[in-house]
Amino acid sequence: MGGAIGMWARQVLLAVLGVWALTSAKLVYVEENLPLPGVEAPPGSPWPLPKSWSPSLEQVTINPATFEIVANLTGCDIIDAAVHRYKSLTLIDPLGASDPDLPELTTLHVIVTSGCDHTPHLNSDPNYESYVLDIAVVGGVQPEGEDEEPVEGKERLGEGVASIMASTVWGALRGLETFSQLVHLTEPQHGQVPTPEPYQPMYRLNVTRIEDEPRFPHRGLLLDTARHFLPKDIMLKVLDSMAWNKLNVLHWHIVDDQSFPYESRIFPNLTQHGAYTPRHVYTQKDVEDLVEYARYRGIRVIPEFDTPGHAQGFGKAFPHLLTPCFGDGRTAGTPHYPYHAAYENFDPTNPQVYEFLKAFLVDLKHTFVDGYIHLGLDEVFLPCWSSSPVVRAFMARHNYTEVRQVEQHYVEKVLDLAQLTPINYVTWQDPADRGVQMANTSVVQVWKDESLAPNNMKGWREYVHDLTERGYQVILSSCWYINYITYGPDWRNFYKCDPTDFQGTEEQKKLVLGGEAAMWGEYVDATNLLPRLWPRASAAAERLWSLPLAEAPSVEDAAFRLDQHRCRMLRRGIPAQPILNGFCGEWEIPQAIEMSTPPPPTTPSTSSTSTTTTTTTTTPSPPTTASTQPPAPPSPETSATTTTATPQATPQPAVAAPSQTADSAVPQENQQPDQNNQPAAAAAAAPEQPAQPVDASVPAPAPVAPAVPESVPEIVTTAAVPSPPVAPSDGATNTMVQDTPAAGGAAPQEVPTANEAPAPQAS
Repeated sequence: MGGAIGMWARQVLLAVLGVWALTSAKLVYVEENLPLPGVEAPPGSPWPLPKSWSPSLEQVTINPATFEIVANLTGCDIIDAAVHRYKSLTLIDPLGASDPDLPELTTLHVIVTSGCDHTPHLNSDPNYESYVLDIAVVGGVQPEGEDEEPVEGKERLGEGVASIMASTVWGALRGLETFSQLVHLTEPQHGQVPTPEPYQPMYRLNVTRIEDEPRFPHRGLLLDTARHFLPKDIMLKVLDSMAWNKLNVLHWHIVDDQSFPYESRIFPNLTQHGAYTPRHVYTQKDVEDLVEYARYRGIRVIPEFDTPGHAQGFGKAFPHLLTPCFGDGRTAGTPHYPYHAAYENFDPTNPQVYEFLKAFLVDLKHTFVDGYIHLGLDEVFLPCWSSSPVVRAFMARHNYTEVRQVEQHYVEKVLDLAQLTPINYVTWQDPADRGVQMANTSVVQVWKDESLAPNNMKGWREYVHDLTERGYQVILSSCWYINYITYGPDWRNFYKCDPTDFQGTEEQKKLVLGGEAAMWGEYVDATNLLPRLWPRASAAAERLWSLPLAEAPSVEDAAFRLDQHRCRMLRRGIPAQPILNGFCGEWEIPQAIEMSTPPPPTTPSTSSTSTTTTTTTTTPSPPTTASTQPPAPPSPETSATTTTATPQATPQPAVAAPSQTADSAVPQENQQPDQNNQPAAAAAAAPEQPAQPVDASVPAPAPVAPAVPESVPEIVTTAAVPSPPVAPSDGATNTMVQDTPAAGGAAPQEVPTANEAPAPQAS
């Protein structure tokens, strides 16, 4: 496959470079003496790269007035919504027209062979998301010579035909995304002299055959909403952009030490005491909407509730769940910075901790529809436990000689609760590294790497090898920490990371389920999330969907396609940052609006009048799934309004009325940054999508931007479920105080042992 694409790229692409100038993206050099390496991609090049892509120079066109997408499944909510959504994404420009010199493609047929499915799941069968996309030309008669009279219309041009064949609705979704990317718009060539009439772009796509399937079943993105709250509309936009990159898992690190924004049905005190403010909360309705919105895009939502570390958010409502540390060696609830705060970790000696977790896991199972929940289980602050005489007494009764055995005791109890609930679970690699045995269905997420802590960690390849050798299913995040930023095209490093690039058997490599790009939130909020995320996460998305690194196109070749994809996301309303110099088509520059100039003051006169002419330029926006549209190409239409005003006795200056539109973004609180992460540069993010998901039965009309900010989430005010009576806790006495926040501030960095320096955290 790689050879076929390479041959086509070398022999054909360079021959028609002049035609490619009519495209919506153009990458150029950094310096004139440093020309860009690699082969330029033709317009309509897909991202991520399909497994098998056989394009042709022959092209067809689309008439927006007649084009239809038709599916064989009627009444299937996933397909009905996708057909509506992708027609808008394909016909992105309201000024676009068909090319009269090309065969017209009137219909895209979507054929699903296995019937309607409603909820995506982890499935290692490549056919679960596979598809075959065909675009061809049939019929038509071409004249044999210049003197021969051409046959009129479609008899001469032929007719375009297109189909997507998929085993499942999820494969059909991926095929529709690829089709929408193949469609491109012509634009004026670089340097073309403007004409009096605005240029009208035309829809084109190449005759193509694509046979495609994902390389890995788990292609994820981690979002952290505890350090900084991400408004619901931003979350919806992330889900859209994930689908456009064929990512299929949102790992939602929803709570942590800093805040607890998740509204629990049975423990409402968690948000009443743990959220930053009453507005910084994901209500049950919000969660339901996000999960449903993701479902329509073939995306699973896996929530993470990390314990026993990273649990200060729980402790703000229920401080008795945390372990009192003895920082001065004598007094409970005293810190010893930076080794531990006053209270750290869930208390492994307290039976109420396990009773709470049992009820909490059952509640989560009924809220999130996916079969997996992430239990965390990483980065326990062992010095706190070591300082506690209560924990030391607990160790003596259980014949434990090391504090790590206390951690193993806690982990095994929690995993038993997960088995009884029952839920499937994902954990960070920490417990598996220390020999804790987990269920065969469990998934271990690898986050450690020597680049994070050269003195305390090994390379990620060694961790993956050891875990797969022990039979664990693995997903990788170590090389895709996209919250780390550097100046320039750092996406190249993400593109070069391959989860199976380690020394191991084929059986071991089959245990690698995929990976996740991780966006930790210490220095990321709604203002800079989207541009920092895209297109850098797109590099990981291609590696998880497409060919292994050894068979993939060079980074230099990939840059041209990624630049196109960046422009594509920009056009769809995602403020994806640039990867090099260049431009994304003239549509990205809004037409200048000529402002009227008020007349100079004159002497009042009852017999004279003044005339002011205001010219307003109307620039329509292309239909997308985003609530706020990017700028559209210039429109030829203008409207002139002439107003005749009678002067008053005293001239009055023109005063504009104050804006009545409130900012739709939820105010962000000023939070102290966590010590465990890395600095990052801020960037501007665009407003977000509508808050409601697509209706299950009837495709919704094209969404529009909300006129007012989203209402304040309603907080359940019913009393929290009372905890069971306080029981002896292996020598410790714990008092249930539900409404008293825990003592101590934000958690410092973890220290593996009382004598070691603090090490970087996974989360």
